[in-house]
Amino acid sequence: MRIEKISSNQIKCVLDKEELLNRHINVNELAYGSEKAQELFKDMMQKASFEFGFESGNTPLMIEAVPLSSEGIMLIITKVDNPDELDDKYSGLSIPSARTFKKKEEAVEQTAHEEIHPEEHHKEPSIEDEKIAAFFVYGFETLDDLTVASKFLLKYPFDQSRVYKTDSPQKYIFSMQSEGLHKSDCKVIRGILSEYGEAIHCRKSKLDFYDEHFDIVIKTQAINVLSNL
Repeated sequence: MRIEKISSNQIKCVLDKEELLNRHINVNELAYGSEKAQELFKDMMQKASFEFGFESGNTPLMIEAVPLSSEGIMLIITKVDNPDELDDKYSGLSIPSARTFKKKEEAVEQTAHEEIHPEEHHKEPSIEDEKIAAFFVYGFETLDDLTVASKFLLKYPFDQSRVYKTDSPQKYIFSMQSEGLHKSDCKVIRGILSEYGEAIHCRKSKLDFYDEHFDIVIKTQAINVLSNL
């Protein structure tokens, strides 16, 4: 179990195939919260607390499970300031890819309080909920890795995405732009991309250089194209 701290509100945990087999856990159990999945979550939070001081307190947690090409899995755990936003974000999914974990008695108490004091239920958006313009560039060793990563990015509102190919050494460069991503989503996206590729730190103007010197494999809407492969 490898844990990385992304921010004060978010951590990333990578589990390899062997650990999942030893715990007799599959992806569906993580999505629906079986006893084995809950035990894994408990161990994960204890390790995160010991290594990074990451504590949930009374804050609900969202867990996103992202299968990896190595047959392992990456879990992105986020503290949720406004749980109602999860209903909107994942309402269209037939099978949950995210769960919120909260003690039963706390959830009941919160619901009762909201019924009595509905005016307190409306909160100002947090900084993590703000939408920003985002720009990502990542390098990938193989097109297969890039394709797998793209499938997890399809739900995010990217305005443009493009794939280049270099020859020496051979590498695929993936550029993505969006004019309206939540800050919290940016962290999740970086976590997904970093599991399959390597970040390339550059300005948008660098794309002009790529256009001139590298082969353009997919010129526009690359995420959609790759997700359909």
